[in-house]
Amino acid sequence: MSINEIIILLLGIIISITLLLMFRRLFFGKKSSIEINKKVNSRELFEPVQASEEEIVENQTPINEEILDDCDESIESDNYDSVFKSNEKTDLITIHLEAEENVFEYEPLIHFLKNSDFDFSDEGGWFKINLEEENNFLFVNGLNPGKFSLEENIISTNVMTLIYSMKPKTNSVNSLAELIKFSELVAKQFSSQVLDSDRNALTQQMVEHYSQMAEEFDLNNLS
Repeated sequence: MSINEIIILLLGIIISITLLLMFRRLFFGKKSSIEINKKVNSRELFEPVQASEEEIVENQTPINEEILDDCDESIESDNYDSVFKSNEKTDLITIHLEAEENVFEYEPLIHFLKNSDFDFSDEGGWFKINLEEENNFLFVNGLNPGKFSLEENIISTNVMTLIYSMKPKTNSVNSLAELIKFSELVAKQFSSQVLDSDRNALTQQMVEHYSQMAEEFDLNNLS
C-alpha cells in the first residue's frame, strides 16, 4: 500500500468519526439540560395545554389561600411560632434574613421596597410581596409579634422572614427564584445573612432542594 493510499484511508477514518460525533451531538446531546430549562422557564409545563385562564381560576383549590390566611392570623396571634416551624408542610418555604444588630427598621424597609422592582403592599407592620397571577410571599418581622408596631415601639429587628406558600397551577419554580432574588437584594442592602428554614446559612444545595420541592409540587398539582 502506497503512502498516498494510507493518507486517503486515514482522512476517510477521520471524516467518518467527525460525522458520527456530529450526528450524536445533534440527536442526543444536552437533552437533560433542555428539560430543566423548560421546567424553570416555561409556564405551559405547569398547566394543561388546553386549559384557558378562566378554567385555571375556576379550578384552583383554596388550600394554599387558607395556608396564607393562617400565616396572616398567626402574626396576630399566640400561634406565631407555628409559622416558622412548618417544615413538615411540603407547600411552605421559609427563608430568614439575620443580622448581628437591629438593622431592619420599618421606615427604611418601606423606602427600600418602594425603590425596588418588586410590587408590595403594607399589611400594617408587615408586607406582602406580590408576584404575577395573584401569587405572593410574606415579608415579616422574624421575631415576636411578627410585625412592626409603632404603638408597642417595635420599629426595628435583627431578623426578617420570608414565607412562601406554593399554589396549584402556578410556576412555583419561578416564584422561588424571585424569592431568592429578593432575599439576596435585602441581605445586600441591610448587611444581613440569608438563612434557610432551619436558620443555617443558605447553601446552593438547599436552594436546589427547595427548587425540587417547588417542581414536585407543581407537577403534582397540574389538574
